[in-house]
Amino acid sequence: MKKLIIISPGKVTSINLAVQLEKIFRQYIEIQPYCLEDDFDFDMTNALVVLSSPQAIDARIQSLMNDGLNYIIARRVINHRYIAELLSLPKATEVLLVNDRAESTFQAITQLQALGVNYIKYYPYYPGIAAYPELDIAVTVGEPHLVPYGIKKVIDIGTRQIDITTVADIAKRLGLMDALGSRLSSQYIHEIIGLLNRINDSAKEMKVISDRLRTVANCLTKAIVYIDKDGNIITGNQELYNLLECSHEDIIGKNLKDVLPEISGSDINSEKVDVLLIRGKQLLVTSRVVKGTGSEDGIIYTFEKSEDIEKNEHELRRRTTNVARSKYYTFDDIIYKCSNMDKLIEKVKAFAHTDSTILIQGESGTGKELLAQAIHCASKRANGPFVPVNFAAMPMSLLESELFGYEEGSFTGAKKGGKRGLFEEAHGGTIFLDEIGDASLEFQCRLLRVIQERQVRRVGGLKEIPIDVRFIAATNRNLTEEIKKGNFRADLYYRLNVLPVRTLSLRERKEDIPVLADYFLTRYSDGSFNKIKDVLHEDAIEALLDYDWPGNTRQLENAMEYIASLGSKNRKLERSELPEYLINDFDKTETSILKDLLGESMVWILEKIKNSEGLGRRYIAELAKKEGVQLTEGQIRSLLNSAEQLGFVKVNTGRKGTVLTDKGIKILTSISNNGKMGGKIGN
Repeated sequence: MKKLIIISPGKVTSINLAVQLEKIFRQYIEIQPYCLEDDFDFDMTNALVVLSSPQAIDARIQSLMNDGLNYIIARRVINHRYIAELLSLPKATEVLLVNDRAESTFQAITQLQALGVNYIKYYPYYPGIAAYPELDIAVTVGEPHLVPYGIKKVIDIGTRQIDITTVADIAKRLGLMDALGSRLSSQYIHEIIGLLNRINDSAKEMKVISDRLRTVANCLTKAIVYIDKDGNIITGNQELYNLLECSHEDIIGKNLKDVLPEISGSDINSEKVDVLLIRGKQLLVTSRVVKGTGSEDGIIYTFEKSEDIEKNEHELRRRTTNVARSKYYTFDDIIYKCSNMDKLIEKVKAFAHTDSTILIQGESGTGKELLAQAIHCASKRANGPFVPVNFAAMPMSLLESELFGYEEGSFTGAKKGGKRGLFEEAHGGTIFLDEIGDASLEFQCRLLRVIQERQVRRVGGLKEIPIDVRFIAATNRNLTEEIKKGNFRADLYYRLNVLPVRTLSLRERKEDIPVLADYFLTRYSDGSFNKIKDVLHEDAIEALLDYDWPGNTRQLENAMEYIASLGSKNRKLERSELPEYLINDFDKTETSILKDLLGESMVWILEKIKNSEGLGRRYIAELAKKEGVQLTEGQIRSLLNSAEQLGFVKVNTGRKGTVLTDKGIKILTSISNNGKMGGKIGN
C-alpha cells in the first residue's frame, strides 16, 4: 500500500492536515504526519509527500527533492466550516489573528477577507512579533496555545485546510480519481452550500450574497424568477433563461407581465399554484410571497415541467413499492405435509446457507419464486436486496439496459446521468433470474460472463463494475432438451446448475391438496370458511383430490377463490358447481386409454421402480413371485426394453438398476391418481 506523508513546520498543523486527508483516503492508503523536527524514517520510494507550504522546505526536504522526491506543495484555505462565530462579530471589531509563522498569519488574513469576512480589522500575531495591540479578542487558525496572555475571548477557526484542487491532485497522483472523483466534487459543493447558509446579511455586501445565491439557484432543475412588489424582475436562474430562450441581461429590470404575460398578476399578497401553458410547455407555476425577511419584498415564482413531476411521482411510487415489498416469503410460509416436500425443503435449506448458484426447475405454478425468496431470506444475504428478473415478461430490446444499466448518452432516450442496472441493484443480495429458458442465445453469452467474472459493464460504458450477488435461476423448460435443440448454451447450463432443485407438482404431492385448499379458502373467504368440508359436498371434495392440476398450486388457488365466491353457510356446493375443468371427464378417459395401451403389467413394473432408488430385473422378478404376479424374468426384460424405448425408464448396469425418467414419473403419476389400481396382475 502506498503511503501519504504530511510534512509541515509544526506538529499540530501536520496532525490536523492528516486528519483531514484521513477522512478522504484512509480506506485506500496509509497516512503519516511529520514536522520538520522529526526524523524522516519513511520509505521515499513508495510515498507521496504533501508539504503544507513552501516554508516546509528546509535543507533536508530540498535534498530529497533533488533526489527525485514525489511531492506536492499544498494549497490551503480557511476552514469555512468553523467561521460561524467569527461571522457574528460586529462590523469593525478589532481582533488579533494568531498563527505559528508570519507568512501563514498574513495568508490567513488575506483568505478571510477574500471569503467576505472583511468587515473585521485584523492585527497579525505570531511567535517573535515585535509589537502588537492589546485586544480582548483573538482569532486563531488551529493554534490556540499561541494566543498571548490577557486575551478574554478566543475564536478558533481551525487549521487552514488543504483545498479541493490539491485534494484532487493527490487523488490523481494516487490513481484514485475514478473511485473518489464524484465524491470529492459533491462533498465540496455540500460544504460550499453549508457556508452560504451560515453567512448572514451583515457578512457580505449585497452583490456577493447575490452571486452566491445565484450559484445555488442555477443548480436547481426548476425555473425561478424573483420580482419586487411592483412586478419588476430582480433575478432568475439559468433554468428560467433556458425556458424563455433569453439571457440574464434580457429580462432583469423588466416587468414580469411583459416577459411572462401568461402569469395573471403580481399581487404581493397572493400565494397560489397554477398549471399554465408557457412557451408551448405545460408547467406547474407556484408563487410564494417574500416579505419581512430583510430582503426586498416581492414574490418568487417557480416553474416545474409536468413530465418532471410525473417522473418524480413514478420514482416515488417505485421506491415506496420496494419498501413495502421488503418482506419476502420464508420457509415458514411454505405449506405442506407431504414427506416428499419435507425432503425437498430440508435439501433447499442446506443450499440456502451456501453462496453457490441454484437452478430451480419445475412446472408452472409450483412456487419457484416463492422458493427463491425463502432461500434468500435464509441466507447470509437476507439483509441485502432480492431483485427478480422475468425473462419471459421483459422485452429483449430492454433486457440489456435494464440488467446492465447504461451511461448517459449511450442511446436515444437514455436519461441524464445514466442508470444503474438490476445487477448493480442486487449488489450484496440475490438476483432471481426467472424463466431463464426464455433468454436469447446472445444474452445467454453475456450472462455467462457476468456469472464467471462477477463484473458488469454498462451499455455505453468503458469500465467494469464489480458486483457481489448470489444467482438463483428458474425455468419451467427442460434445459437439457433445449440444449439438444440449440436453444440454450450448455456452458451456461452447467454454470447455473451447480445446486439443482426440482419443484414438485401437485400430482406428486396429492396429500398436500387438502391442506393448501383449506389455506386458500380461508384467505379468499376472509375467514368465513376454514375447511373445504364446510363448503363442499364429499363428491366435490373427491373431484378436487382426483383432479390432475396441470396448473399446480396456482390453479388450485384460483379454484379456491372461485369456490369462496360461491360458498354459502346455508348449503354445500355440489360437484356440478365446481369450475368446468374440474368436472370434465376427458382427462380420466384419456388416462384409461393410456393404461389399456401400456397394460397392467407395464404399469405394475413402473410402480415398483417408482417406489425404489433403482431395481434390477431379477429383483423385480422376485417381487412378482412374492406378490403372485404372473411375470417371468424374460417378460420383465422385454417390458423394461419397451419402457426404455418409450422414454419411461433409464436402464443402468450394476447396482443402480433401472430408474424412472421424468417422463415415466409423469405418466405413472397420472395413471395412479386417476385410475384406482387393485387386485393382483395376472390373476
